[in-house]
Amino acid sequence: MINLDSKILEIFINENIDFLTGARVQKIQQPTRREIILHLRKNSESKKLYININPQCAHLCFMTPENEVKRYFIQPQHPPMFCMLLRKHMEGAKITNIKKPENERIVELSFENYNEMGDLIEECLSVELMGKHSNIVLYNTDNNIILGCAHNIGAEKSKERELAGGLPYIYPPRQDKKNLLTTRYSTFEKIIEKEAEKKQLKNIINEKFLAIPQITVEEICKKEEINEPDRESIQKLYIALHNYLENENPVYSMSEDKSAYSSILNYPIKYNSVNKLIDDYYAHQTELNNIKSLSSELKMLVQKEVKKLKNNLKNQNQQIEKAQKADVYRLKADIIMSNIYNLKTFGPKVILNDYINGNNIEIDMDENLSAVENANRYYKLYNKAKRAAEVAKNLADETKNELGYYLELLYSIENAGCYQELIEIKQEISPEPAKNKKQKDKQVNVLKTEINGFTIYIGKNNKQNDYIYSKISSPDDLWFHVLNTPGSHILIKTDKKTPDNDTLLKTAQLAKQYSSAKNSSKTSVVYTMRKYIKRPLNTKSGFVVFKNEREIVVE
Repeated sequence: MINLDSKILEIFINENIDFLTGARVQKIQQPTRREIILHLRKNSESKKLYININPQCAHLCFMTPENEVKRYFIQPQHPPMFCMLLRKHMEGAKITNIKKPENERIVELSFENYNEMGDLIEECLSVELMGKHSNIVLYNTDNNIILGCAHNIGAEKSKERELAGGLPYIYPPRQDKKNLLTTRYSTFEKIIEKEAEKKQLKNIINEKFLAIPQITVEEICKKEEINEPDRESIQKLYIALHNYLENENPVYSMSEDKSAYSSILNYPIKYNSVNKLIDDYYAHQTELNNIKSLSSELKMLVQKEVKKLKNNLKNQNQQIEKAQKADVYRLKADIIMSNIYNLKTFGPKVILNDYINGNNIEIDMDENLSAVENANRYYKLYNKAKRAAEVAKNLADETKNELGYYLELLYSIENAGCYQELIEIKQEISPEPAKNKKQKDKQVNVLKTEINGFTIYIGKNNKQNDYIYSKISSPDDLWFHVLNTPGSHILIKTDKKTPDNDTLLKTAQLAKQYSSAKNSSKTSVVYTMRKYIKRPLNTKSGFVVFKNEREIVVE
């Protein structure tokens, strides 16, 4: 992930300084210990200034509603202490100034507010976007004493700079780097030639000069076709870096997959607003990280259950196989009974004729019991094994259903298209207790498409499948699912019209596409009318039984 550099931060401030200066803080939220949202208002216009000090994606920007959804905030029931401190000092305050120390990734918001005595005071919120050293510090501008930090830095973490309430606020130590704009070409050339044998160009520039990130050097080298640090290439690099730093209003652009942005390369999506660029880029990256993190968490939970259920099923099948061999007990009992008059006396083993197979069979006998009692003992073993087989079979059927449910969950997790779908799956796995019985369930967003004029609904997880079954479908609608394979429930809204064969085939192909059999050469898809499917009582979400089905083989 690309980190905000000093230059783009400076452009952001210049772009938004008119709104920020004079804006009032209406509300403050802190979803996590590394995120702050300032609700600002000026001239009947409201904006949300989002500050994130996560080392992997430290940034600040004004959020759009669409990108706020992508970040998926969950506000805590009880605000953290730092949030309470900011509310005490900043709510209702007027921002009077915004500045950025030269070549630093720090933004300072100065504001005026009234203290408990009714006196007008000035304080400052310093937002430090410096990778793993990122922080948010509130301090008094009169004496530079820190009032509070997003997270304190003690002497054990940093010998050069401590941050905590009551300590004086000082800027980070100055980096031992040169300003390229004030560096002569001869000096630049000597530095490159000295380090070129040991390091790459991007590392040399980043380590020796201020405010030039590695990604920028990489893109300049690519654009200028600089491969080797010869004299001509060094001169081209020096000029290109100067142009980059001196350009006060660069036009930024982003790759189509939103994986990178730049003011140097010509990517497909161009931005006239740096704030929009920052907001889009980091919202997209945050959503991807959230999806990856939650997906891994849910997969681990489901795979653990799948492994346990597979072991249970294996043991139950072994029990069934073992119990199925119990017929030999009944055979021995029958043979003993058919030879009852020949067994006046017997030892621990007897050899009797198997009247069914025509062979002799050796049977273990208990000398302390009569022949009839020995036969009854074998009949009891047979009945016991038979009952065990029935119990094991019922348990195996239940285990298969539960295993199928978790395999469906696993498929849904792997094919979730957004964070909200994963949240729905998480709520299904670990449902939260209802806080308010009168509170209505939120609308479930189901993927919808159209085939030959018919509306098609696609359930991408069990919550959506249930919603299609219970809320969207009508008795005459057609329900599709891949046979004996985890996949989406697909519904054709017929509106009492009969779909033609082409519509049925394309819907079946859609069912295959949204299943774990999408890469198979041939797949069986079953379909039936909605009135012929049913969800049995006390079954897992998304489980249905059906009848009167037809089958389409999709290649």
